[in-house]
Amino acid sequence: MKHMGAIDAFSNTITMITSHKNLVLLIMVFALILAPISTYLIGNAPELNFNQTQTIQKQGNVIFEEHGSTFPEKDIESLRSYLPKLLLYALIASLLMAAVQYAVIKGSYMVANGEEYSLGGLISEGFRHLLQVFVINLIFGAIALIIILLPLMLILIPVGAGALSGTAGIIVAGIFFVLVIEFFVVIFMMGLLSMTVPLYVIKGNIGAAFEAFSLAFRNILSTFGFGALLLIGVLVISMIMAPFSMMAAMISSGWSKMLVSALIEAPFQALIYAIMWIGGLEFYLELEKKDKGEDVDLLLEEFKF
Repeated sequence: MKHMGAIDAFSNTITMITSHKNLVLLIMVFALILAPISTYLIGNAPELNFNQTQTIQKQGNVIFEEHGSTFPEKDIESLRSYLPKLLLYALIASLLMAAVQYAVIKGSYMVANGEEYSLGGLISEGFRHLLQVFVINLIFGAIALIIILLPLMLILIPVGAGALSGTAGIIVAGIFFVLVIEFFVVIFMMGLLSMTVPLYVIKGNIGAAFEAFSLAFRNILSTFGFGALLLIGVLVISMIMAPFSMMAAMISSGWSKMLVSALIEAPFQALIYAIMWIGGLEFYLELEKKDKGEDVDLLLEEFKF
């Protein structure tokens, strides 16, 4: 059955994570390094307050009221000074995690091939390839964002039809239908995107990452199924993490609250990254195994008497 590839890949991912905990530990080390950096750069996010405005004008027996809201100049300046720090942190985090992403996927691929690895060697390779992985994540992140936003534009169709006909039911049904499509698109893209960096790690060139599209669309059900499993895994870990984050928020305040929260969340974030990265590799290997099996079947049919 086609969907079994997704289940087998997710099962293999859990096995890899539990039997090679040092790969998860490697991610956690980088996540812990980022914790104080994030606290320093983006810990004190500005709070935006609205100034409510109201203007009343009277013309004869008619009273006109105008309501609005503005941001205080002080808050706008705070936001303006905060954005460069946010962008700097995003760049640092993306580059560091690109290095560890390559290292973890490379280590997992070596294990799958029965090879030995050293964490030092993996880290060294990760930093040598961090720019390529960063570019892949940037390109495919932008492509995914465009694809995910496209269905949302369809909301204009039921809204326009409902406005013309004066029927609220058309608007509600249309929006619901578009949101269902969006749900399927997001899950499918999760499965597709998980294979991009593993393809680069295995084949050694950025162009190979684009093969994820052909693989995903040749195996739509498996890709959707694997994306759903990834989403479930991420949600479960996030739900487990939430109470610990809330406890950190209650027992500390200010700068220390952000630092303690980031440190507590690091192990859970490491698990989420491990599932996404190793899972993408295992899913690709399952699809490759399936394709090779089909090729063998075709050859047997060709030489069958």
